[in-house]
Amino acid sequence: MNSYLILISISYISLIVFVAWLGFGKRLSVLSKIILAMLLPLVYFLHWTGLQESKGWPSDQTLPTQFELISADIQEPNPLKDIEGNIHLWVRPEDNGPPRSYVLAYSRELHKKLFDTKRRISQGRRQIGLLYDQSSGQSGVSIGGNMKLGFRNAPRKRLPPKK
Repeated sequence: MNSYLILISISYISLIVFVAWLGFGKRLSVLSKIILAMLLPLVYFLHWTGLQESKGWPSDQTLPTQFELISADIQEPNPLKDIEGNIHLWVRPEDNGPPRSYVLAYSRELHKKLFDTKRRISQGRRQIGLLYDQSSGQSGVSIGGNMKLGFRNAPRKRLPPKK
């Protein structure tokens, strides 16, 4: 679980506890009221921090089994700057949902594969990404989790017949 989700969960739970405590009609001492009043901005700060961390970040979840690759960004590893390297993919699922960004660990093989795939995209050929099980025998690049990723040209869209 991502740390920002934990922050958001803590902020909501603490608000629920606070409201429930007030809802049961317990008499609170003045000191308790002051402490609660001082802690409430902390809850809002935790919530705000959690939301800021979640804005626009790529998903580290599994890619869809079939998708259209819109673009890819490759950050090569740099041991001198302690950068592990990542590969960000901007994809549209096969059901034509909204595009989503995904992050994968850097690998030289995937870097080479995406270099060729991006070249085909720049030539105007749409690229379909396919996620395979490692044991399927399909060609592709290993991306971890017993999965392979391959790309192929999308079929050309045909224009509707003229009337």
